[in-house]
Amino acid sequence: MTHVSITPVRVPAALAGPDAADFLAVAELLNAQQQEFWGNDDFHAPAQAQLAGRGSTATRRRELLAARMGAGPDAAIVGVAQLNLPLTDNLHTGTVNVVVAPGARRQGVGTELFRAAANLAADAGRSKLMAETDHLGSGPAGSENTASFIPHDAAAAFAEGLGFRLELVDRVSVLDLTGNDDGGTALLEEAAAASGPGYELVFWRGACPDDLVDAYALLRQKMSTDAPLGGLELAEEAWDAARVREAEGKARGMDAEVLVTAVRHEATGELVGHTVLEVFRNNPAVVFQDDTLVLDAHRGNRLGMLLKAANLAKLRSIIPEARRVYTWNAEENRYMLAINEQLGFAAVGYSGEWQADLSVG
Repeated sequence: MTHVSITPVRVPAALAGPDAADFLAVAELLNAQQQEFWGNDDFHAPAQAQLAGRGSTATRRRELLAARMGAGPDAAIVGVAQLNLPLTDNLHTGTVNVVVAPGARRQGVGTELFRAAANLAADAGRSKLMAETDHLGSGPAGSENTASFIPHDAAAAFAEGLGFRLELVDRVSVLDLTGNDDGGTALLEEAAAASGPGYELVFWRGACPDDLVDAYALLRQKMSTDAPLGGLELAEEAWDAARVREAEGKARGMDAEVLVTAVRHEATGELVGHTVLEVFRNNPAVVFQDDTLVLDAHRGNRLGMLLKAANLAKLRSIIPEARRVYTWNAEENRYMLAINEQLGFAAVGYSGEWQADLSVG
């Protein structure tokens, strides 16, 4: 095996600084991997957006590790590991993502990057590491075995070889916004009629209103364990107003437009559900669906459809350049998948959610 050196990459204060070269090389490598996988630039993130998103914060420690072929500091970067460590909850966990340039694959680079990241996680007291693999395709028709949706390709084989176990399968779906909107409008009207007069929609763009931020933090906290987790050993996240503001600041730094529709229960004044869309201004044609949640006590009132259809209507009005929306849902989450299918989302691939035990091996 060619000698591989693993070194940390510092997140610079600015891209124009003399110490930004390695970070820029990492940003370019990550973008090249996304373009290679998807065959388009829908997931391209400008270096400035990556800079805003990669720094450590009060709630998350973020590390970058670069692989070079050779020991010299001027050797080209051929791989990167991203390690995220929660600091306010789930202190037994971390998440890792390993990317290797095409010309350096199958030479042990990815394994060395993972080992270095795992050592950092173990030194920080973490016992579980989570990772994600992406796979294009519609999956096996009619299969009820969610694991069968993840092919045993190079990404899955790499994860298994490192000791990861597949714990959850997410469906990746896309909604084409270029077609006729009659269906979305009709679904919004039907959901509004079904939900009844006891609920009120609340919309904001960017920052959550001060008078709602504590209630919104509770929704974000509930979302962390409300979605199916499969076998992932995750506990409820700790959210408060400060964490909401931190997330909003990160989005602003990444030049993202965030659209939130929430639903308020008029009898109690409580927020009982929300949904989030994100659009990066460098490519407003591409939209990403984030959280959607309705609290248990208020399900069965079509609030999930009401929230999503209403936020998509806001999206069309505010960002007419939007052309498609990506979303991820656990394959076992039939309720949310049914809503998405009615709205017109279609599967384009699957993500495997993996977990490794650092105390083993």
